[in-house]
Amino acid sequence: MLPWLLVFSVLGLGARVVFTMVSRKEWGAEAVGCSTQLILPVDFLVIHHITRLECHDQMVCSQRLRELQTHHIHNNSWCDIAYNFLVGDDGRVYEGIGWNVQGWHTQGYRNISLGFAFFGTKEDHSFPGHSPNLAALSAMEGLISYAVQKGCLSSRYFQPLLVKEENCLVSPQKAGPKKACPRAVIRSDWEARESHCPEMNLPAKYVIIIHTSGRTCNVSDECRRVVRDTQSFFMDRLDTCDTGYNFLVGQDGAIYEGTGWNVQGSHTAGYNDIALGIAFMGTFTGTPPNAAALEAAQSLIQCAVDKRYLTPNYLLVGQSDVENTLSPGKALYSIIKTWPHFKH
Repeated sequence: MLPWLLVFSVLGLGARVVFTMVSRKEWGAEAVGCSTQLILPVDFLVIHHITRLECHDQMVCSQRLRELQTHHIHNNSWCDIAYNFLVGDDGRVYEGIGWNVQGWHTQGYRNISLGFAFFGTKEDHSFPGHSPNLAALSAMEGLISYAVQKGCLSSRYFQPLLVKEENCLVSPQKAGPKKACPRAVIRSDWEARESHCPEMNLPAKYVIIIHTSGRTCNVSDECRRVVRDTQSFFMDRLDTCDTGYNFLVGQDGAIYEGTGWNVQGSHTAGYNDIALGIAFMGTFTGTPPNAAALEAAQSLIQCAVDKRYLTPNYLLVGQSDVENTLSPGKALYSIIKTWPHFKH
C-alpha cells in the first residue's frame, strides 16, 4: 500500500537534507501546547497520512493545518495537534509540536517515537494507497535525514507501523458505531485440548501483561501452532490444567482465546483468580510487538471493561511487577507504562 516508506526505512546519515520548514507562527497555530517532553533520540518513527486534507500551496496547507489543530484540540480534547511534523504536497514541512514534545499520534508509542504525517494525500478509491507526489516524498526524506543528524531520531530507528491513516473530517453523524470487541480465534479453531480448570472471580481486578518468551508468529496458521504448542508446554511440562493465559496476542493482530474470560489461567501465582493474563506471543526484550498486536490487546482490555469481565478501576501491570521474571520484556514494558490504569 505504501511503497514510499520502504525508501525511508533505509535512509542514513549520508542522505541529502532538502526541505523548507514552515513554523507554527507562519501557519497560524493556536497558542496552546503540550508539555510532556520526549527523551531524545527516540528509537521509533511512525508515519501517518491524513485523508481529505489535500493541499498544494502554503496558504491552503496552512488553512488545512489550522483545521486539523482545531479538530485535535476541540473534538479529541488533546493538548495540541497530534504530530511532530507534517508534509504537504507543496513540498514543505510544517512544524507540528516540534522535536522535543510528545504528540498524541499513536497510542503506545507517544513517549518513544516521532510522529510525521503526510496531509497532502487524497482519498482515491480507484487507486487505493497511491503515493504522495515527488515534492512531498523529497521533503519527507529530508526531514527524516535531518532528524537523524540532529540527534532526535536514532540512526537505527525502527518503524513499528508503515502507516496509520486518520480521517479527521468525518462529521459526527457519519461516524461509525462504538467499536466492537475484537474477534477472538476461539479454542476450537486452534484445536485446543479439553481441560477443566477453576473459574475466575469476576470481574477481574488486574490485567497482567506477559510475553511468552518463545517464538513469535505473523500469520494465522503459524500463530495457531504457537498457541497449541503453548498449551502443550503448560499441560505436559508444567502439569497445569490448561494453557497459562486467558488470551494470547499474535503479530498477525489477532486475539487467541486461551482459558478465556471465565476460567483461570496459571500465569502468575496469587493472581490467577483475580487477573486477566494477556500474553504477547514472542520475546520482546529489544523490540516491541507491532502496532497491530498492541492495538488488539488494548481493544481486548476495553472490551473486558465493557462486558464487565474487568472492573472499571482495574490496575494494569507487567508480569515483572508482581513476579520475579523478565516478562513482558523491556521493550514491551516501556510501552504498557503509557497505557491507562498502569500501576508500577
